[in-house]
Amino acid sequence: MAERDDWDLFIWSRANDLLHRAERIQRNFIQIAAATQYRSSQSRAPSWEPPVNVIETDESLWVISAIPGVSSDQVQVRIDANELVITGHRPLPKCCNDGDLKIWEIPLGHFERRLRVIAGETPLILGEISLKEGLLIIQLRKHS
Repeated sequence: MAERDDWDLFIWSRANDLLHRAERIQRNFIQIAAATQYRSSQSRAPSWEPPVNVIETDESLWVISAIPGVSSDQVQVRIDANELVITGHRPLPKCCNDGDLKIWEIPLGHFERRLRVIAGETPLILGEISLKEGLLIIQLRKHS
């Protein structure tokens, strides 16, 4: 009976090792593919969408978007029909321009986020826009 337990333990250990190897191969493949995409996606096609929170008050909609590493001169905000459009570019930091991406978790390159913004029958107009500590804060005022 002890031999069978040893054999079961060996099989499970081997299966676990194979699973970890497969996960490493998958991560490496994704990282290589992402690095290739970054190098080739320097065009205007968006490669990622920043996350947002939307808060509504009586007077405004506030849109908060997380875009750390993006300077204010690399982001544009506009209203296009009934959509808020946030576009910009997060570059690879200058320190890393000559290196090869080994781990890819932070999206880089051109981004775009479109949000349908309707406040009943009234159109929304851009109010305050600020970029603080990596958070883009946009006020959309309700027109009265």
